[in-house]
Amino acid sequence: MSAGQLGAAARTDDTVRQDHGRMLRLDIEGMRAIAVGVVLAFHAGLPWFAGGFVGVDVFFVLSGFLITGLLAREVSRSGRVALGRFWARRARRLLPASATVLLFSAVVTYVWLPITQREDFGGDIVSAALYVVNWRLADRSVDYLAEDVGASPVQHYWSLSVEEQFYLVWPVLMLVVALVAARRWRLGAFTLLGIVTATSFVYSVQQSHSNPGTAFFVSTTRIWELGVGALLALSAARFARLPAALRAAAGWLGLAAIAYAVLAFDGSTTWPGVHVLLPVLGAAAVIASGIAATPGSPQHLLSTAPMVWVGGLSYSLYLWHWPILIAAQAKYPDLRLRWTVLLMILSVVPAWLCHTYIENPVRFGTPFKPTSRALGLGAALTAVGVGLGLVLNASVGLGTVVKEAPKADSIGARALTDPANAGTVWSDIKAVDEMRPLAVDAPQDRPPQYDDQPGCQVAVGDPKPKVCTFGDAKAKRTVVLVGDSKIVQWQTALSDLGKKEGWRILQITKSACSFTDANNAGTDEKTCREWGRAALKKILELHPDLVISGHRRGTALPEGKSGEAALTQDAMVQGTARYWRQITDAGIALVTLLDNPEPLTQPVYECVAKHPKDLPRCAFDKAKGIARSGAPAQRKAAAEVPGVGIIDLTNVICPDRTRCATVIGNVLVYRQGTHITRTYVDSAEPQLAAELFRATKGRFGHE
Repeated sequence: MSAGQLGAAARTDDTVRQDHGRMLRLDIEGMRAIAVGVVLAFHAGLPWFAGGFVGVDVFFVLSGFLITGLLAREVSRSGRVALGRFWARRARRLLPASATVLLFSAVVTYVWLPITQREDFGGDIVSAALYVVNWRLADRSVDYLAEDVGASPVQHYWSLSVEEQFYLVWPVLMLVVALVAARRWRLGAFTLLGIVTATSFVYSVQQSHSNPGTAFFVSTTRIWELGVGALLALSAARFARLPAALRAAAGWLGLAAIAYAVLAFDGSTTWPGVHVLLPVLGAAAVIASGIAATPGSPQHLLSTAPMVWVGGLSYSLYLWHWPILIAAQAKYPDLRLRWTVLLMILSVVPAWLCHTYIENPVRFGTPFKPTSRALGLGAALTAVGVGLGLVLNASVGLGTVVKEAPKADSIGARALTDPANAGTVWSDIKAVDEMRPLAVDAPQDRPPQYDDQPGCQVAVGDPKPKVCTFGDAKAKRTVVLVGDSKIVQWQTALSDLGKKEGWRILQITKSACSFTDANNAGTDEKTCREWGRAALKKILELHPDLVISGHRRGTALPEGKSGEAALTQDAMVQGTARYWRQITDAGIALVTLLDNPEPLTQPVYECVAKHPKDLPRCAFDKAKGIARSGAPAQRKAAAEVPGVGIIDLTNVICPDRTRCATVIGNVLVYRQGTHITRTYVDSAEPQLAAELFRATKGRFGHE
């Protein structure tokens, strides 16, 4: 396509059409091209674009500027905001392409992604259709039980959700200001938005350090970025009066700031927060430089035909590239860089087709020009998106070829003590007709406290320990469970033992945090150590009869070190031993329940769902599984502290000599992450009681 054809194609978009007598800016389209380009380069994995995610922040500033400018012109002209007409334009502009890509994403999920992901991704599609998926992803980012959920094919809709929430609220506030402030509406809008922007920025900085997972997605930490663009739109006349040379310099400095952010930032950069100021203010400077004709500014570069053409496709291109990449990576997990780059380039094809034959005909065609029809179309397309997600959820049962085993036949670990099974190599069993739980239900086969008493497992970011009671609440003998979710997985069996034996079980646990006086590098290293010290203090105050400690991690950071490359087993051993020694020195008995062997690759239940008639494909090497777990470090820590007992259930979870089976006694062994299903844990209660009896020299448990 020639440059002239590119220019002609660009001019079919309303970005160069008249908007109530005002010509929209071609350089804005060039900025959109840069924003979507760096996002695609980042998702392709190009090493020089490790900070390409800042393209989304540039989009936010552009959206705030354009939408506020549109609203401000309407208020200046009529003294009010026609909310219905505004939202109708948004529906015509955004929803046809959005619904089309949601349909494609549903197909990707059904055809290429694991059946175990359908329920999660079906819910994501529903949330994306309703433009609230950013809040759903924020919840998932701090949900320790969601660690197996892969990248959603509609994950990129989070930024669209932030913008849509802004489009929903900001016009209403503008209308209220216009009605209340009347002649001084611009000052009122600037003041109101200034307060919102400043508050959101402060909150963003604070949350980026304390809760980075949620801060990335939620609207409250992102709205200030749109606010910067909106404030610029409200003060555009003042910027237009600045010297042209100053505006030109600001434009080039703004582009340089965006480029620096793309090249210098990466996944380790705290985001969002103060670092976001660089691309946000850079984008604002580029926009400001083009508010009036400015010789020597970046306007000419950004207004060239290729930039305008790509910018016109940016919305569709952003929508299409991600589910295409997810589908390809699902089919070819080891996709090389040259292929991911090619995929990003080829995503221009469906983007152009969607833009040409779906977006523009609906957006500019006469059938949906009336406000009522446009709003009706928007409601219908939203309903389609919701329906797609619900249908995807309902389709889970269609791909399940194994029946759910009755409880009576789900004997699990009890099969290991049956003489009839002597010599059975469980990892060689090709298939089973029935199992419990089904692979698609495995993540939910967990201790009920996650749903009934979620606060018992202290969440990521919370340093305060919580004590929950199980077993026989009135018993005189007290047992404390302390550690992370790997000790919690045994809670139901231990609670049942407590009721039978007369123990009060107290749980003091925190997600992803080992009970160690060492730095737990990873998800929650900032509060893990604080929680551990408080948990130790609480245990010493309670002075229980027995402490059962367990966790997953086998390495920690030595003092003064940082980064995963510096992790050592010795740091974990010594840190764990320091806590244990203080407990035993206080006269409290302590045993460690060794971590179970860790699967080596994809989640076991996903593999079982994919290969229900070839289960040996999902078995894994026993020795490597043990080495990857926290068990070796726990053994060494126990050797450092005299009197610490060891509960080793490795041969109950993985009874074969060399490989760990996926299904034993009609029970699926592994669920989310490296955890054991509740059904298998409960079936192993007799072996747990016997090991506890041995480890405590007959004080607890029974033979």
